[in-house]
Amino acid sequence: MPKKTVDIKPYDPKANLAFVKEGDLSRHHKPGGNPQIDPRLIEEHLKRTGGKVITRFPPEPNGFLHIGHAKAINVNFCYALAHGGDCNLRFDDTNPCAEEEVYFKSIEDTVKWLGFTPTRITYSSTHFQKLYDLAEQMITIDKAYVCECTADEMKADRGDKGEGVKGGARKNCRHHGRPAEESMKLFREMKDGKWPSNSITLRMKMDMENPNPQFWDLVAYRVLHAAHHRTGNDWCIYPTYDYTHCLVDSFEDITHSMCTTEFVASRESYYWLCDVLKVYKPVQWEYGRLAITNTVLSKRKIAKLVESKIVEGWDDPRLYTLPALKKRGFPAVAINEFVRELGVTTTTSTIQVGKLESAVRTVLDIRCARRMAVVEPLRVTISNWSEVVKTQSLKLTVANSPKDPNAGSRDIILTSELYIEASDFREDTGDKSFYRLTPKQAIGLLHAPAPIEFVLVNERNEDGSPRSITCAFVTTPLKPKTWVQWVAIHEDSTGLLSSPIPCTINLYGNLFAHENPHDAEGGFLADITPDKGLTVKQGFVEAALRLTKQEPNAERVVYQFLRNGYFCVDTVGDSNRPWIFNRTVTLKEDSEKEK
Repeated sequence: MPKKTVDIKPYDPKANLAFVKEGDLSRHHKPGGNPQIDPRLIEEHLKRTGGKVITRFPPEPNGFLHIGHAKAINVNFCYALAHGGDCNLRFDDTNPCAEEEVYFKSIEDTVKWLGFTPTRITYSSTHFQKLYDLAEQMITIDKAYVCECTADEMKADRGDKGEGVKGGARKNCRHHGRPAEESMKLFREMKDGKWPSNSITLRMKMDMENPNPQFWDLVAYRVLHAAHHRTGNDWCIYPTYDYTHCLVDSFEDITHSMCTTEFVASRESYYWLCDVLKVYKPVQWEYGRLAITNTVLSKRKIAKLVESKIVEGWDDPRLYTLPALKKRGFPAVAINEFVRELGVTTTTSTIQVGKLESAVRTVLDIRCARRMAVVEPLRVTISNWSEVVKTQSLKLTVANSPKDPNAGSRDIILTSELYIEASDFREDTGDKSFYRLTPKQAIGLLHAPAPIEFVLVNERNEDGSPRSITCAFVTTPLKPKTWVQWVAIHEDSTGLLSSPIPCTINLYGNLFAHENPHDAEGGFLADITPDKGLTVKQGFVEAALRLTKQEPNAERVVYQFLRNGYFCVDTVGDSNRPWIFNRTVTLKEDSEKEK
């Protein structure tokens, strides 16, 4: 079977849109096909939009986007692209206590990094006055009332028996029958700042007998004495998601309000509110959310990891937030192709993390230049160098990539002093499946003129392992069982070919021990691996890495370090700071690879 290849040209988000024309997405209605409580509403909508498909990606700016959001972004933007429509990036910014400017910027940058350009960037807060006016209208028509119940009282009225036991009898709140005039007076007092935070709410008058919890008199407004990033201190009451979301969809003439299946129960209340207020009603369509094994995606749990200093921030490469994956070197095209290949159904998908890593390898294998690096160095002196090579050093010209003939070549220097991986040498000769260097077995050095064989151990580490060994070129014809990478010790007058370059190498792995950390005994924090998903090594890389240029905020430059894996540039080194590389993914190795 021919190996799958990936186009290495700049990524075009308009390519490969077939997934939005298949399966559940192919059955979505056409603009104008969504019935309204008043036919004039759809007529006016079509006049405003010209019958265009309009979608939106509506994140809450209270954290960084994660891999699950990559699916939502692709579904919304690609559906619009495939139908010649528009897609807005809309910030659902109705909770000033949880929102920070860093999250707004990160979300906008992440959408751009994935290759998408919103038709408009919008904010729910733009509509605060209109939302407030509609809330007063709901009070006037007896579809909302002011409630002074505590959170526990609300739960009890909804059938909560305490200690998480549900299913009790439901009843209307004692304020449910409050006269509209009284509710209006109290609601305006809320707006004027006369009530403390979280002491009073405006609730929608729905139907407590409805089996759908989304009809149990949802809260529309609460008091929060907190400054908003856009409106400052203009407001001290803020609308909830349940009230705001469908109305702002209506204001923006959204045709397809696409969300994950956890909001299925909200569809009925979404339609109810639009119909009560007699505003244009979009159609809500649900699809299964994306989850990944061996990690957590909940913003609350990620925040706990950050607060506990288990990780260094929302973009720590051990996490599966999109900024973290970017920092780890995952290409945007790989993430997009991964979520598109999964397709869109109503089934919640929990995908093995290895499948995502495989998608990343497929792209990097084509894109990446090859370089030599040693993660755990063992120094080697070649004793008969002058007899075989005759010069102090040997310049070798090697291809940058075997997969891309247009990638060119580079010069590397081989000398009598070099480093190999410590794991490529064993003093014990008893393992017949070990094909690398032993006292009885030679190995090849990639691109070198001859294999080398072991002579003696020069120095040892405190634990007794070899620190430095002497080898010799094999001077008789010999085909070694394997070849290994190396990095030479060489001083170059120009500095460009001086080698090796010392560096810090971050080997990232799974932060959690089990596929589903949520189910771990003691909770997800008890499932952290002993090394917390990070092993730090001090290694060496070849001189050609010195020419790396990493633009700020750009996608990371990634190399394949031969026999080690794919590594991205975290920090470009100079006289004031060391080079730092992050392992993106390991190589796809077969069972014979390490022999």
